[in-house]
Amino acid sequence: MTEKYCQLILVGHTTSKLIFSIDKEIVHKVIFITERQPLPGTLEAKKVLDELNNYYKERRIEVENAKLDFHIQTKPIAELIHLIYQQKLNGFDNITVNISGGLRYMDIWFYSACSITNTRIIHGDFIYEKNEEVGIYSNVELITVPFPSLTEKQFEFLELFFDDYHDYNEFFRLELSFNENTLLTNRKKYVSLEDIKEALESRRNSTISRGAINGFIQKLEKISAINLYPNPVDKKEKSIEISYLGIGYFLHKLIQNNL
Repeated sequence: MTEKYCQLILVGHTTSKLIFSIDKEIVHKVIFITERQPLPGTLEAKKVLDELNNYYKERRIEVENAKLDFHIQTKPIAELIHLIYQQKLNGFDNITVNISGGLRYMDIWFYSACSITNTRIIHGDFIYEKNEEVGIYSNVELITVPFPSLTEKQFEFLELFFDDYHDYNEFFRLELSFNENTLLTNRKKYVSLEDIKEALESRRNSTISRGAINGFIQKLEKISAINLYPNPVDKKEKSIEISYLGIGYFLHKLIQNNL
């Protein structure tokens, strides 16, 4: 069976540079990624996006566009992990993330997502004349770093922040982006440790000590998987929500548990 290759590409301000890099790889589908909200350079990136879309459609390569929320800290990590696993479930065996056109802070989010999911990430090693890219030697594959993987109990704890679901595929419906999937956007938030303790006890149908809940929270906060905020009512208890990095961890573990 022939393997299918998908490349997810950060769109920058230079069309030829990205084409040099993309065309160094086997590719059956390209997904061009731009920012959802206008940022400095958005107009230039939009022009490049139009040129890339036309170029690859003319070559009869499947083309898709995606917009991510780069103005929200760490959210692109969760969005890219979601997009990577959508494509895996869509039958693409080989997925590569191309950051040749990205800005530095965008690259950091994408590098983190690829480290969590162990996804191949590349950047072009270009040939220059003066300050212009005129060719490419090769694509450099970046070495990712290992991120912690959730334990089953930590996964169960983070699952409390989502509505009930019957099948893991509901998180990755191909027709819905991250922001359109209500399982991912309508997340639960707990206003005290006692509330989340009750939710976990209800799920397990057994009593859990407050110390055990504190243990879960401390370990998940250490890997930035949850956010804690002082309760606005009494300033003593803490409200708890899953972070975007936590969503990324959760989606990765969800796929690991089901594939």
